[in-house]
Amino acid sequence: MKLISPTVTDIFDKEELNQLVIDFSGKFGFCAYILDTKGKVIVDKPYIPSYCKKHLENKIEFKKCMNDTKLRLANLSVTAKECWAGYRKILIPVKFFDKVIAYWVTCGIEKDVDDRVIDTIIKITDSFLKNFLKTYEKWWNERELIVNIFNELVSEKDYELLLEKIVKATTNVLKSDRTTLFIYDGEKLISRIAEGIDQEIALKLGEGIAGKCALKREVIVVDKVNKDTGVKVIVRDYEIRNLICAPIIFKRKLLGVVESFNKEGSFTNRDMKLISYLADAAAIALNNAQTFIALERLSIIDPLTQLYNRSYFFKSLEKEITRLNRYEGYLSIMFIDIDDFKQLNDKYGHTVGDIVLKEMANLIRSSLRDVDIAARFGGEEFVIMLPNTNKEGALSTAKRLQEMLKTTPLAGHIISASIGIASYTTGLNAKSLIDRADKAMYRVKKTEKGKISFW
Repeated sequence: MKLISPTVTDIFDKEELNQLVIDFSGKFGFCAYILDTKGKVIVDKPYIPSYCKKHLENKIEFKKCMNDTKLRLANLSVTAKECWAGYRKILIPVKFFDKVIAYWVTCGIEKDVDDRVIDTIIKITDSFLKNFLKTYEKWWNERELIVNIFNELVSEKDYELLLEKIVKATTNVLKSDRTTLFIYDGEKLISRIAEGIDQEIALKLGEGIAGKCALKREVIVVDKVNKDTGVKVIVRDYEIRNLICAPIIFKRKLLGVVESFNKEGSFTNRDMKLISYLADAAAIALNNAQTFIALERLSIIDPLTQLYNRSYFFKSLEKEITRLNRYEGYLSIMFIDIDDFKQLNDKYGHTVGDIVLKEMANLIRSSLRDVDIAARFGGEEFVIMLPNTNKEGALSTAKRLQEMLKTTPLAGHIISASIGIASYTTGLNAKSLIDRADKAMYRVKKTEKGKISFW
């Protein structure tokens, strides 16, 4: 969440503030403390002059002292007025981005202290606080930027969109020319998002600067790239002048590398911190997205065969039919049943039967195109959706599968399968199309097993 109005303790640790007050009291010999905007003490007085102690030890007078201070909080300007006890009290608003986040109070200043000394203390303290906080305003802006990027990344569940956002954020934050994102697949780094190239680039650990970054697991900066630098050029006609890269690591597991190129001037220590922050945010976001994908996969995959399950197949088929109704085209369905599977199970046991199902699924996968969708429909039944395929094309696929079954033992057994084919015609829905393929398959089962039949 973006912190619109930070408090003083959002920016500094209490120990840091306490040391600040101790140093001040030690230098000037006055007591000082820090209040929040509501008058509550954040850092108490580390030093109290002896002439103030007699007042503060008395509960009534202590209360008068605190009330006196609170009455001054409404005035946002620096004040150095006499307090109820006859001593002078300096109150300075502590501002961050022009908003008061606390109050610095110096009190117990005796009347005989020269006004010029008091003016000097006010100016020094006020100037010190302003300059001190100015350095933190830049840091706070960067922190807020990273927080906002982090929130955007971790809320993104679409994996490809997340990769694009990581690249865009890195380029924008570092003010570089372009960025490449590598994902580690367990063996090599694959360039998933690389601006300027159309094909994936694979790097071994230790290969190129990104590979060295992944191997050493540390941020690497190359100020001047030359022929001896060891940069592996992955974008043709693109001159790399300088670069920075950081490993993306989640709980000691390497997920990838983010590499950014060609910043005007040089990459600085600040850039090293920023890319580290970005890499940390990317690590959490990528782990979340990969976990989400894994869980989503579990909900649509048959655990035994690793083919899609019946529910996912129905949804995919409905989408394809909707597309056909809008743009026209062809679609065919194959319904497959392993012949005499019950007898095989009864004779050799369910373990052998499970192996047959797994190997049958592998066989089906190897006979299909990338656009085809295969699922385990239930038991020993499988269904295949063949987009942009008419009945002749479906017959060709079915024959290819039948031929593979004749020459490929499953769990050491040559088995056959009966196949029914149905092609889409206007007006059919997913259920009716599957029913047609199912009925065509049962026609084969009743007549001559191991053959192919059309609806």
